[in-house]
This record gives sequence, structure tokens and C-alpha cells, in this order.
Amino acid sequence: MIRITRFLYIHILIVPMLVLAYFLGSLSTFFMSFGVVMVHELFHLFAALASGVGVKSIIILPFGMTLRLSQEVIKNPKKEALIAVSGPLANVVMIALARYMEPNINTMVFVVINWSVLILNLVPVPPLDGGRILRAFVIKNAGLMTAAGIVRKISKIFICFVCVLGAVVAVYTRGNPSLMIIGAFLMFSMVEEKKNSDFLIMYALIGEKEKLTNEKLIPTNTLCIRASSPAKAVIRKLNLSTFYIVHIIDENHKIIKTATESDFIRAVKSKGFSVLSGDV
Repeated sequence: MIRITRFLYIHILIVPMLVLAYFLGSLSTFFMSFGVVMVHELFHLFAALASGVGVKSIIILPFGMTLRLSQEVIKNPKKEALIAVSGPLANVVMIALARYMEPNINTMVFVVINWSVLILNLVPVPPLDGGRILRAFVIKNAGLMTAAGIVRKISKIFICFVCVLGAVVAVYTRGNPSLMIIGAFLMFSMVEEKKNSDFLIMYALIGEKEKLTNEKLIPTNTLCIRASSPAKAVIRKLNLSTFYIVHIIDENHKIIKTATESDFIRAVKSKGFSVLSGDV
């Protein structure tokens, strides 16, 4: 990675990619693909800034540009979904504008590139846009830890489908490995995202005190759990944009005591995931 400024970086592979495109006579397609992906990422940038999420750095890659946000974790699922959906929206806008362009081979290539970027990014596998949209929706309804597991299972199904389809395409086209390469890329992305998901969970455990110190107001939710149930069941329901009050009940459904999510997090930290809710 070559550092140009504090915020701008260029991937070193862009030089050999340019040389290869020159000798293959595909410089125009290369720059068109680069431009499409750059517009896609610029829409992400505008959405992030509009949502109050800063940008840490901009990285120019061989096939476009990517952003690193200042927030490793976007606490509000709605903001994450908005930032994620803005990229595919950019491709939809460019496809619509292509209708007013002169119909020729370049216009056709432009449309094909946009459709390719749009479809690939909507695959529900993090860190692709489709995966982030799915995760934002599931987190809102199931909690951080549960969402990570659900999204991972859905991702595996789609990756398996892409890999099988890639094998079929490779057979019928006598060796075209494009879809199999995409499947391998998605598998690698899922493994990397698992590390990020683990980070998100740790962030939720370590940064829980920041919820009420950084925000003047925060939505509150109420959970109810049996004293004999493991405390980790509550931890799995937590997310970063809501503060939880937990009622602990006995076998007769009478409230024994009321605790906060902080009480549960501290209990799990000190006693481990096997601690029961009645011992919080």
C-alpha cells in the first residue's frame, strides 16, 4: 500500500494491472470498471458523511476505491443499512442514465459492468453491501451475537450455491473459472468477517458503559428470563443501540429481581458464560 496523504492510499497492484490492461488492449474497459466502482464507493462516502459517520481513509484499488470508516462498529443498524444500500443505488442510477447514452459497444459494456457490480454487492455475504444490509436487519430483531450466527449461516448457503454454480459453468464453458473465483473470494470474505463479528461481540462487552455516557438518550428494551437459564442467553440479545433492563423470574413467573445489561455483562466477565441468571 502506497501512502499519498494521511487519508489517501494507493494499492501497489494497480501498476501491474495497468500494464496488463495496456498489453491486452483493454485500458478503456479497465478505466470504465474503475470509474463505476469509484462512483459506487463515493455514494457510500456521501451516505456515511450524511449519517454522521466519518471516513478514516480512502484506498484506491486496482478495480476502484474502498473506504475505511472512522467507526469500526456502526452502532445504529439503520445507519449501517443506509450506508450499505447507497452503493447499489449508485449502480441503479448509472444503469438508468445509460438509457440516455448513445447506444454502442461502450454503453453496453458500461451497463454490464454496473449490473455485475450491483448483483455481486447484493449477495448477502459480509462485508459485501447485501451482507451488511442483512446484518443490520437481523441485529435490530435478534441482537448482536445471534445476528452474527444467523448471517454466517445464510452466507454459507449462498457461498455453496455460487461455488456449485461456478463448477457447472466451468464444465459447460470448458474451464471458465470466474464464478469459482468469486465463490473463493466470498469464502475468504466470510472468514475475515467472522473475525470482525468476534470483534463486534467483544466491543459490546467491553464498551457497554459508553452507551449512556456518549448518548443523551438511548432506546430501552425489557427482557425477561428464568433464574435457572444461563446468563449468556441475555448477552446474545444485546445490540449496540439499545439499553436493556432484565427481569429475572422464578419457576412461578414471579419477578425475583431486576438487573441491567451491565450487571449481566459483569457477571459473565467475572464468572464465565456458564453463570446462571439467578446468580447475576
